[in-house]
Amino acid sequence: MSTDDQARVTVTGWDAQTWEPTALRTFSVPAAAVDDSGYFTQMADSPLADLCSNAFDEGGVNDDDPRAIPESSLRQLFDKGYTRMAVVLMDRETEATRVAYVDTSGKVTELSGEGAEDFADAPHEENAVFSGDGSAVWFTEFDEGTVRIASRSVSGDHARTEQDSGDLNNANARLALVGDSARGVHGADVRISPDGRKALAHIDGYHIVDLPQRSAVLSPGMDGSYISPDINCYGWVDKVRALCGPDNSTDDPERQNSFWTLDTSGLAGVDEVPDSAMGKPIIPATDRENTVQAISPDGKQMIFASLQGTRLTYYLSSTAPGVIPKKISEPGAEEALSAGYVLEWR
Repeated sequence: MSTDDQARVTVTGWDAQTWEPTALRTFSVPAAAVDDSGYFTQMADSPLADLCSNAFDEGGVNDDDPRAIPESSLRQLFDKGYTRMAVVLMDRETEATRVAYVDTSGKVTELSGEGAEDFADAPHEENAVFSGDGSAVWFTEFDEGTVRIASRSVSGDHARTEQDSGDLNNANARLALVGDSARGVHGADVRISPDGRKALAHIDGYHIVDLPQRSAVLSPGMDGSYISPDINCYGWVDKVRALCGPDNSTDDPERQNSFWTLDTSGLAGVDEVPDSAMGKPIIPATDRENTVQAISPDGKQMIFASLQGTRLTYYLSSTAPGVIPKKISEPGAEEALSAGYVLEWR
């Protein structure tokens, strides 16, 4: 929130070697996307609310803790060039929710009709995200325990196209998309593998799920494997290996606050991850609290935040085992990595 009480989202590009800013995009959040107190409405699910979840308190932006790599839906709030941002608008009288997008000039383009003609039901479209090619905004609709995945074209008459439906099993689920032509995946904390064949997601605990070649609502009965609650997975280093670390504590002293890769190629249907699937520790065990914030496009490097007492520092590291991480000392790095989520490393 700025001094004029206008909610804005700012996306900044940084050179990952010099840590100099290279691009800036600012999006004004429409008044219909926040409630009367200025908070993002809780009546409509939206990755935008997740993106800005700790940006509202009495003192302004609250970024005391480093933010880990976000789930896929947060990047997909924006088109490829970060020129448009998907939003959910709410009519305070009818409680209808509709998908739209806003560009950097502040223009809002609504994609849904009024829904009040011919005594029609009010629409309840939520979880707005952009397809990879920017041609459509995808969203979800809920009806008595069922979630429907649908999309609206950003051109023409914005006709609605329904993609798939399923039983809602997690109230915290969001919509993520796979591929440029796009298919939807509805689930909690979803991170899509580079080839679009697998996803990390919370389904009664962390799972690795084999994705179907269509839109899907993730459920406990899907093909996949359960991961120990003691393991936290941040994302993917290639199409079969996920980057993981301990959740809170670990019984293995060599892995204390370290990271490792998890080979998912042979995990289908297993109830417990075998030791053979877990790679060796990447960084030395430590009493520091470490949080992965970004993985390079080729999966060979990562940036992580390291908290020791109250001192927060940032490191660049290979994702290969047994490395000594290099402290990022450039002046702009702290500003870049402490201001919010790293949405993408190109």
